[in-house]
Amino acid sequence: ILKYAATAIIAVCLTLAYQHFANGEKPTQRKMVANGPYHGIDVSKFQGTIDWERVAEDENIQFVYIKASEGSSSVDSRYKENFRKAKKAGFKVGSYHYFLGWKPAKEQFDNFNRYIDRSKQDLIPMVDVELTGNKNVSRELLQSRLAEFMQLVKDEYGKYPLLYSQYRFYNDNLAPEFNKYFIFIARYSNKEPVLKGEGKYNIWQFSEKGRIAGIKGHVDLDRFANGTTIADIEL
Repeated sequence: ILKYAATAIIAVCLTLAYQHFANGEKPTQRKMVANGPYHGIDVSKFQGTIDWERVAEDENIQFVYIKASEGSSSVDSRYKENFRKAKKAGFKVGSYHYFLGWKPAKEQFDNFNRYIDRSKQDLIPMVDVELTGNKNVSRELLQSRLAEFMQLVKDEYGKYPLLYSQYRFYNDNLAPEFNKYFIFIARYSNKEPVLKGEGKYNIWQFSEKGRIAGIKGHVDLDRFANGTTIADIEL
């Protein structure tokens, strides 16, 4: 009886394993180039429905950041679909939160943290801090709440988040106090970003009008800089 029971258990396990992979849960093994013209993209619901299998044919893309949440209660309606399909397509994927300085940091962190699945994250979280949503917030309040948010991420994930911001807004409102973190700067120009004070940026979003097969319309294109590699942003 024990022999037959053991055989039955093995058969069930093999069947479940087959179904697991047959359902497409096993990530695709992608080819990637080491030094392409760009290294990553970031997306949100504004990109609409994305064909991640076609996007995965682009060997330049080493990482993908997907918008998860905003402020204290808003979430991106396409986040979970995008995250699941990007992972299935073989990408290293991270999640980001759009930060509003007029909202308490703890409320925003809780909104982000309960919406994402921590166990499936490949990359450190990212926090997006822009003029929109923060133009009426004082420099002092913005810095105080952002520092609290970043510490909450560090306490929960073991690493500080990647800090994304616009070139001018960052230098006017966050530099040089935040230069010690991993910095992701948007500057749509042929000129590289230069941070105010000591420190260098790590990722440069050099275009907001990229074209990638599988994505309708434009998408942001991101490039590693100053010796940064994918290993530096892995969780």
